[in-house]
Amino acid sequence: MNRILTLVIIILVPLILLAQSASVEILSLNDCVNIALENNFDINTSRNLAEITRLAAKGSYSNILPRLDANFSGGQLQFGESTYLGDVPIGVDPTDSTKVIYEQRLQTQSGRKRDSYSAGFSLNQNIFDGGFWWNNIKQKNVLKEAGKYDLILTENQIMKLVSQYYYDLLKNMKLLNVYDLAVQRSQDQVNRTQSMFEIGSVAQVDVYRARVNLGQDQIRFLNQKNTVRQSKQLLNLALGRDPLIVFEIDTSVVFEPRDVTLEQLLDLAVENQPALKSYELSVRARELNVAIARSPFWPTLGLRLTYNRDNEDIAKVYKDFDKNWSTTVGMGISWNLFNGFSDQVNYQTSKIEFKNAQLSLADYKRSLRSDVKNLFDSYNAIIEIVEINEKNLEAASEEYRLANERYRLGSGTSLELREAQVNLTEAEQVLVAAEYTAINTYIELSEAVGKVKEALNL
Repeated sequence: MNRILTLVIIILVPLILLAQSASVEILSLNDCVNIALENNFDINTSRNLAEITRLAAKGSYSNILPRLDANFSGGQLQFGESTYLGDVPIGVDPTDSTKVIYEQRLQTQSGRKRDSYSAGFSLNQNIFDGGFWWNNIKQKNVLKEAGKYDLILTENQIMKLVSQYYYDLLKNMKLLNVYDLAVQRSQDQVNRTQSMFEIGSVAQVDVYRARVNLGQDQIRFLNQKNTVRQSKQLLNLALGRDPLIVFEIDTSVVFEPRDVTLEQLLDLAVENQPALKSYELSVRARELNVAIARSPFWPTLGLRLTYNRDNEDIAKVYKDFDKNWSTTVGMGISWNLFNGFSDQVNYQTSKIEFKNAQLSLADYKRSLRSDVKNLFDSYNAIIEIVEINEKNLEAASEEYRLANERYRLGSGTSLELREAQVNLTEAEQVLVAAEYTAINTYIELSEAVGKVKEALNL
């Protein structure tokens, strides 16, 4: 019975583990970017802001489109009994029969009431308002276009952030492999040292030292496992998902940067950087705001057309359309001559804001050129560092091989072997870190020139 149970466990456990591993979500870089563009908080906020600018552009036409209002009212007027002094005729002037003689007497009017109903339409059309309506339409459409570029900017930033978290996770997974290999080397050294001690080739202190080294490498491995878990949580958060969702990533992704010159990158930045386009449109919007602020200095001209119907009988309001009606057609002009310098202050303020927008644009252009240059230099320097680290790794591998051979032959010490092992692990670690630093720097450089999507081959 026990043998049967053991056999069942041996068969079922691998199947269960295989089923669990098959159900784990495996994400490519493209999958991660698409999930982030769908769920990320910042990108959804930017979409909402872009929609607000689109609606504002649509609403800006309200100042030139006619306004049509309909009205209906109904009620009952009621008056109480009242007394008043009134002129009452009391006869004719004896000297002039054409004149009537009046005398003021206290009169009483009884209470009364009557119904009142009315319905009508009014049409108002703005004809001229000092240029406010057309400059407002222009400004809102400029801001709508700026909102599109702000959305593109946020998308680029999200793609950069997600890809960097993705490659950071890959880096940490490779470092985990580096530390796992270090543990295997230390375990092999413990086994070898124990065997050599048993035949009297080395002292027992070498066995203890090898075990200490193994423990140190195991601790680094466990710490790196925790770092991998944290990297997955950060990537989940960047995707706009629960940080505890279990997933794996496609480790076969290959990143191939393109060879470009600094001049090409600077030209690309001017042509494609959405933040630069947004700054330029912001300057244009501020310029139009100056024209809007100048509009109150002009008179406004409007057209008004009304049609009304009223009667004490509600039925007569909705029939006999040739009766009980009135219309008005007219034009009106108004001109604010003085309002306590408010319009003048607004105008001067808008001119200053326009100048500040121009200064911000010029400052951003300088910063953009500086950022591109710094990232370009950093990327080229890191590429050279990667090449140096590749040579260092070759040297460290050879150093470890020779130290291992000397220790096996009894001409080397355990300290020399451990130092060579540490150097090899460090060379592997530094190379992995440098390679992924180069990738992330290139991604950041691509985002700076507005070409992060192309750099990621998405």
